[in-house]
This record gives sequence, structure tokens and C-alpha cells, in this order.
Amino acid sequence: MLDRYRLNRFYLGIITATLAQPCPADFMQRSNSEIQYLHGGNYQEPFNANDVSQSIITVTHAHGWAYGRNFFFMDTMFTESGQTAQTNLYGEAYSTFSLGKVIGLDLSYGIFKDFGVTAGVNLGENMNSSRSGFRAWLYGVTVDFDLPGFDYFNVDFLRQRVTETADIGTSWQITPVWKLRFEIAGTKWSFEGFADFIGHNHTAARQALAQPQLRLDLGNLWGDSDHLYIGIEYQYWHNKYGIKGLQDSVPQALVLWKF
Repeated sequence: MLDRYRLNRFYLGIITATLAQPCPADFMQRSNSEIQYLHGGNYQEPFNANDVSQSIITVTHAHGWAYGRNFFFMDTMFTESGQTAQTNLYGEAYSTFSLGKVIGLDLSYGIFKDFGVTAGVNLGENMNSSRSGFRAWLYGVTVDFDLPGFDYFNVDFLRQRVTETADIGTSWQITPVWKLRFEIAGTKWSFEGFADFIGHNHTAARQALAQPQLRLDLGNLWGDSDHLYIGIEYQYWHNKYGIKGLQDSVPQALVLWKF
């Protein structure tokens, strides 16, 4: 058990060191960090007929730099009812090198804004188990689109290799990521999120996971915009964990602080 916790700290240290290195002001172009609280009441888990209630605390960080961008998030999931109480960690980290920035040319054409090379890692742990958790390694290309109204709309085309809890080979993953801001009657909103479409491998079925969020800029109502948000996230997961027939369809309450 002690070795596993040391390993967790080792992985977290690598991610933190990679994504949080100090950079000169002209090198770092933008930065965004968030803490989210989510709650849902009807998650589905393997070999469990009960609806599972969970609270999730998510920390995210993204920044752009001279040659691309980095992104990291960590979920801490607390089971509240429906199964034995447990705490799970799940995190992802990705780094994208912009082809346009690296070669110093504007590659935009029509709806295409830029192209990049992306690599990432996915890590999961059940803190109440001594077994090693989920490990996946990803690499591929990213296309940035220039779509009207969107802050960004990017699509990753990745090769995914799962090495733990067992080495079950490679598959493909396509992930669109987006953010669209809009106003209704003077209130500020955003519609943002991602979707993962993952191919089958030796033991896992094809998966589709979507987590779109609708956010209201609550702080803007009293003049403190772009910090405090409330809203809803909808999680849809087809063949959850790669288990054929296991589905999630969960509306989740959302409270978010951006800094």
C-alpha cells in the first residue's frame, strides 16, 4: 500500500512539474485555473444494481505558451450512497505543440486555425484498494478550428494504449473540445465541454463519453465577472469503462470558481 501511495505522488509530481513550471511573462501567453464541485445521484457501477450518489471535486489548469498549450485536470470522487464508501482519483494531462507556432507561420485556412502534435497520460486510482489503478498513454494530432462564436473548438485524433490494470493494447480516441459564450437578457453564459469517442481493444468495448456544461456567470450579477459560476453538467457514458451495456446518464449540479 505504501509503495502505491509513493507511486501516486511520483505521477502527480511529474504532472505538476511539467505543467506548472514558472515561465517569463512573454513566454507564458495565457493561464486559466478552476475548482469545480459536482454532484449527481444516479451513476452506474459494475456489478451494482443500485444508483450511486457521488460528489466530485475537480481541479483544472490550462495555459498557453510560446510553442503550444498544456492542460491538466484531477477529479476526486467521493461515494455517498449506493455502494461501499470510497474515494477515487482520476486525472489527465496533455501537452500540444502548435505547428504554426513552432515553424513561425500562420497556417489558418478557411475553418482551420492551426494543427498540432499532442501527447498525454490518463491515471486513475481507487484509494481504498491496494490494486494498481488505470493507466493509459496517448499520442496523435490536434486540429484547431475557427468557428463563428466559439472561443475554441479543437479535435484530438489520438492513439491510446492502456497498460494497467492490464496491458490490453491500443485503440483510437477522437476528442472534440469546445467553448461557446453567449448572453441572455444581460446575463453571461457559456456552453463548454468535451466528448471522447474511444475504439475497442482486446477486452474493452467501444465507448462514448460526453460531459457538456452550461454555466451562468453568477458573479457578473454583482459586478465580479468571470470568477463564480453555477450551472449543470450532463454526463453521458456509453459502455462505461469499456463494459458493454453499462451506461451513465447523469445530470450533475455544478458550482465553479475560476482564478
